[in-house]
Amino acid sequence: MSDNLTKIAGQARGSWVLSYGDTITLLITFFIMMITVRAGQINKIHRWVNDRLDEATLEVQEAMDAANIQEISIRRNSKGVQITLQDPRLFEVGSAQPRNTHIYQLDAVAASIQNLQIFNLHNTEHAAFLEELQSSGLDWLAEIRIEGHTDNMPLTRNALYRDNWELSAARAQSIMIQLQQRTGLPASIYAIGGFGEFQPIGDNNTLAGREINRRVEIYIGASLLKTL
Repeated sequence: MSDNLTKIAGQARGSWVLSYGDTITLLITFFIMMITVRAGQINKIHRWVNDRLDEATLEVQEAMDAANIQEISIRRNSKGVQITLQDPRLFEVGSAQPRNTHIYQLDAVAASIQNLQIFNLHNTEHAAFLEELQSSGLDWLAEIRIEGHTDNMPLTRNALYRDNWELSAARAQSIMIQLQQRTGLPASIYAIGGFGEFQPIGDNNTLAGREINRRVEIYIGASLLKTL
């Protein structure tokens, strides 16, 4: 009798272990499925954001081609749409204010970005998708970041700015103000950065290299932010 009870008890324990194992397997499968689904949604959103930036790049490029200004280049990179003001004569030496004779370059940039769809998606065919994202707690943010760069030549003793770092930030701020006034886009979407001589793209040991390094880069970026 006791042997039978022991056998039954052993079978019961085995059944319980089997059921527990099945439950854990199902839970793991469920979580893997949820992670896969969420990853698919994230990839879809990421592609959608990149598509909007690609469209903005084409819009800016078309406007710049029409303006035919050789001193401005357009690229699409990981930061978004990159507009580079690469005319070394844009500023006086040691000054953060663009020359009046070169303001036409800022006019061209402003004209190319003020009506971009990326800043006004709620009034396009993407409105429904944006509302869906917003209901999921995601807010669309398109922004303009302006970065100033200099060569490595030290400033004179009586210069208005302490060093190239400060000068590059002042130039970025000056361009930001000019663009905000010309485009009428909200001041809240603008940001600046100053990098001095620390991110050269040319050889600072040559005149040509230093001219390339004296530049202002304007980035149009976009992202979806989680709301509180």
